[in-house]
Amino acid sequence: MLLKGVITSNRQNGGCVHLKPAPLDFSLQTDEWIETALLKIMENKHYTKITIIEIAATAGIVRQTLYLHFTDKDAILLTILDKLMNEVWEQFDDIQSNSEEVFATLFRNWKQHIPSSLLFNITYKDRKIRQLIFKSITDYVDKQFSGSQSSIHFYTRRAFCSTIHNLLVEWTLQDFYHTPEEMGALVCKLTASMRECME
Repeated sequence: MLLKGVITSNRQNGGCVHLKPAPLDFSLQTDEWIETALLKIMENKHYTKITIIEIAATAGIVRQTLYLHFTDKDAILLTILDKLMNEVWEQFDDIQSNSEEVFATLFRNWKQHIPSSLLFNITYKDRKIRQLIFKSITDYVDKQFSGSQSSIHFYTRRAFCSTIHNLLVEWTLQDFYHTPEEMGALVCKLTASMRECME
């Protein structure tokens, strides 16, 4: 079994077991094993039916080790989605841009980087998946506007995120029927007033 910490026994202290902190790179590697395990299971199983025990077993670790890295399976998926969003928004230099091509790139990157297991679960219309995708989008957008704290800015950001979230998910459900350029033009038009309010 692979453990985050190195187990050492102190026989002179009543046989107590102590965990020594593992190197950072090993900890990150364990994170990757856990994330990969969840995605692998999601290829053939609906997210809501997956258990922590399954994820740990697939990752080759014990459940207790998994909990040293993540609080629950939602935290695992949210980490995966955050990484996906960073890739999706990678070329999105100016979130308030009026360029249709900028939004087209957003949709193009989504289609290119979305894991097949996540695609399977979106198609299944899992409500929890949608909630976590929305949270990952709002987390990213909020970081870009950390200085804007008024209630109007907050509601505007949520409306902006909701529009992008709904169109990304519905576009996925429609098997990417429209081109990224068409979707980019639509989002650019729909969010024009929102982006003005976020300035």
